Amino acid sequence: MKALRLGVTRLGEDLEALSGVAVAEVWGPAGSDQTEDHLRRARVVVGTEAALHRVPEADAVAFLDFDSELLAPRFRAAEEALTLLARAARLVAASGLGRAGDRAPGRVVIQTRQPRHPAIVAAVSADPGVLAAAEAEVRRALALPPFSALALVSGAEAEAYGSALRRAAPEGVEVSGPVDGTWSVRAPDHDTLCALLASVARPPGRLRVEVDPVRA
Repeated sequence: MKALRLGVTRLGEDLEALSGVAVAEVWGPAGSDQTEDHLRRARVVVGTEAALHRVPEADAVAFLDFDSELLAPRFRAAEEALTLLARAARLVAASGLGRAGDRAPGRVVIQTRQPRHPAIVAAVSADPGVLAAAEAEVRRALALPPFSALALVSGAEAEAYGSALRRAAPEGVEVSGPVDGTWSVRAPDHDTLCALLASVARPPGRLRVEVDPVRA
């Protein structure tokens, strides 16, 4: 058995032992771990996505096991992966510009078994349209946004509200769940979706309804 995904701390310890230099760690917003000044002075930084927001520049950014982002069980996984690559490209570009042009921009290194994935091709070619075209074909076939309207229902009262939505759903609207306490409502358009959500009385208690959720 072996760890398929090392945590930030373990990876930092391993890199520190191999490189012989201090390694800074980032796993949350400012104030949750290393100070901003410490991050600026660190030669090596390991972390979660937060590192892409808190480190001002880098000579190189490496994504380990990037397939876990490309193949994440979310329909927006590919576009989120491209966003990560764009943020990394911004950091390595700043590395060259921040030194009065005396150095070339740094590199973004991706560990993947899918080098021809549309998200990676889009990043390499600086053309997000490559990914948009590939995603449109898949989403149209699966009736996913923007070719449908989607809402996720969660919270303590999701069971009661989701069950009521299923009973009231007209033809053409799919109400499924619950999966880990979350219900999914998919309609052909936003008018139909919102009309259904408004027609069912919301029970008292905590309830969260996300229309066109960012992470789904």
